[in-house]
Amino acid sequence: MAVDPSGKLGWTKNSIEPWNENRSEDHIVEVLTEQVSDAYLAHLRKIGISYIFGGKERLNFSLVVEKLKNLFAIDKLMLEGGGFINGSFLNEELIDELSLILVPIADGASNSVTLFETSSFLNKPKPVNFFLKEIKKLDDGGLWLKYVTKHD
Repeated sequence: MAVDPSGKLGWTKNSIEPWNENRSEDHIVEVLTEQVSDAYLAHLRKIGISYIFGGKERLNFSLVVEKLKNLFAIDKLMLEGGGFINGSFLNEELIDELSLILVPIADGASNSVTLFETSSFLNKPKPVNFFLKEIKKLDDGGLWLKYVTKHD
């Protein structure tokens, strides 16, 4: 799934090639708003990329998840977004589990995006409680922390 509200990604083929022998090609599904140009939609159809609309002007990820389930039989997503995508899914209560890997590296940059970002275009975010499910020590000294969401 590629989140592309205004239709600007420059795809040249309809799948992402596997990066190792244990993976298969991944078919691309674009998530767009209804503001996308007809020319961009024609381009997606021409190269065989599936797409869904997730809202008129802004994306509604609850609607997106529902369409992915109904149209593509996708029951589970692994969210690997940036802070704003992650924040949007969190704000719409669409995250059931959180998997964090902490590595013993620090860069000190002050302009780094956090794991969950908010914006003026998002509804007022509500705090979300996560409960620790599992901790695994990694070979490089890192920790893999797995959490589940607490639903009140």
